[in-house]
Amino acid sequence: MVNFVEITSKKTRAFGWVQDAGNLSALCNVVAIFDETSTFHKEIVSNKIPLLVKDENIKSEMISVLNSRPIAITYKLLTGSHIKPRANSPCDGIVQAAVKGQKREYIGDWPADNFVRWAQAFGFISYNYRDDTFSVTEFGKKLIKAENKKEILIQAALSYPPAYRIMSLLKDSATILTKFELGEKLGFTGEDGFISYPLASIVAAMASSTSTKERNDIRSDWESSSDKYARTIAQWLVSLGLLENDKKDISVQYGSRVVSDTLGGFRITPVGERYLRNACGNSRHRKLKKIISYEIFATKGKDREYRRLRRSLILKFLADKKHKCTFEEISILLKAYGLEEQVETIKDDIIGFINLGLELETDDTGAELKDSICDFSIPFYKDLTKKSELSAEKDIIRAKLHNISHEYLSLLDIAFDPSQNRLFEMKTMELFLCECGFYGDHLGGASKPDGVLFTNCIDYKNFGIIVDMKAYSKGYSLPVGQRDEMLRYIRENIERNKDLNPTEWWKIFPDSVDKFYFMFVSGSFKGDISEKLKKIAMIYNVNGTAMPIATALLVADKIKGQNKNDEAQNEFIAGIKNSEYGQ
Repeated sequence: MVNFVEITSKKTRAFGWVQDAGNLSALCNVVAIFDETSTFHKEIVSNKIPLLVKDENIKSEMISVLNSRPIAITYKLLTGSHIKPRANSPCDGIVQAAVKGQKREYIGDWPADNFVRWAQAFGFISYNYRDDTFSVTEFGKKLIKAENKKEILIQAALSYPPAYRIMSLLKDSATILTKFELGEKLGFTGEDGFISYPLASIVAAMASSTSTKERNDIRSDWESSSDKYARTIAQWLVSLGLLENDKKDISVQYGSRVVSDTLGGFRITPVGERYLRNACGNSRHRKLKKIISYEIFATKGKDREYRRLRRSLILKFLADKKHKCTFEEISILLKAYGLEEQVETIKDDIIGFINLGLELETDDTGAELKDSICDFSIPFYKDLTKKSELSAEKDIIRAKLHNISHEYLSLLDIAFDPSQNRLFEMKTMELFLCECGFYGDHLGGASKPDGVLFTNCIDYKNFGIIVDMKAYSKGYSLPVGQRDEMLRYIRENIERNKDLNPTEWWKIFPDSVDKFYFMFVSGSFKGDISEKLKKIAMIYNVNGTAMPIATALLVADKIKGQNKNDEAQNEFIAGIKNSEYGQ
């Protein structure tokens, strides 16, 4: 049943996904805040809040709310005022006071937010959209009263779709998967918030690193939101004894070479195998209902409320039907609610539900939900549930992609987000190396171009491309500094003098490559790009192009559709020479 809650506020919450909260005992204490009969509730009212909260007005408000019946606490009072800088922020949230930090007696507002998300995702507390408050659920009360809390926590974890998804991916005891491999198969394909760092790029960077510090930096800093979700959830399951940490020796093809290294991963335990079988249902155990919230369906983007609404409606429709629904039926349903969607978009959402951790059977014509889900409300934000121009552009391109994975549609998001420039570089290089069959490498770093591509043809001359990739929020104008940098790389490649550049990055090009080009890739370009490209080309007689990422997707799809053959790759170069790709 479709249950709408009309919301006048434009303030939305981010539930369903959790990062960096992993203490199960602390989670139990956070839930116990809401039960006035619990020992921890008495502890936080009598000791923790009086000791840690310095603002008398906030302290009084906290104690008043915790002494009210029934207990319903606002998001702000739970998590704090989100004062910056966070390192010096005072304790002004109940959950902040409830959990001991590593360096302070309380945690900050961001960790507190994640504990609230975690409790809500596991079904221990519920959210009231009308007044922005949280209350304990019957399941939460069961956790608080239970002597064996571990059993309740395991049930909650396996009812949480992303945790069930990770367990399912690891159901074979011989399988070890890294956070990158798990993150790649988690959530909705082709959009920001559910992008994973390419494993081959990580292994290549690790294998070529020259110091322990550099390797440690890659391990700790190179992860996307999806990778963080995967790591956090997997560590919960490790703490519950369902998974265990392990090492994985990896050898993967990356451009012209095979790269190898060892990364940390996760493996299912015998206990985990047993609980997973029980969660799936058998003669002795009922299949666990999955806990769903509207917010889990999208995490980022200007129109995330629109995508949340669309996916909520689709899932509700599938749950109510209890049999196979065709994609055309789903399209008609969405139209009845004012949402015009292509079948290809609906198909991608179905794949997203599976990656989320729901069980569906699907074919070319439709899908059937094989899971039982807890009912959930759909908040309707009147002014926010509109499709963005970016999503509309994605729909157009999605319909034209017949050969490459739709996961690459996420490049349209991150190409405009400077904070994700490294991920943009790595995913773009993955597109050209893995989907188009080019050789090369993602370089980056000081005194090196972002990447290089080259061919290894039999019937055609081989060529190399120096690639510069930039994620800019409002389009890339190719400023003087970036033009000079490209000219420097072109010169270094021509002269190949170690005195010019000790890194000798050009050595990646084999001797068979004797013709070179340059290429800029970004979300979009602005200004007189054609003239700037001509000026670069004139100095060393090396042609180049500026390629919007949308064009790169279509070009890659065409090349892969022609089996990545030499002719297709040379058509690509002809396009660079003839300035066909535009800006």
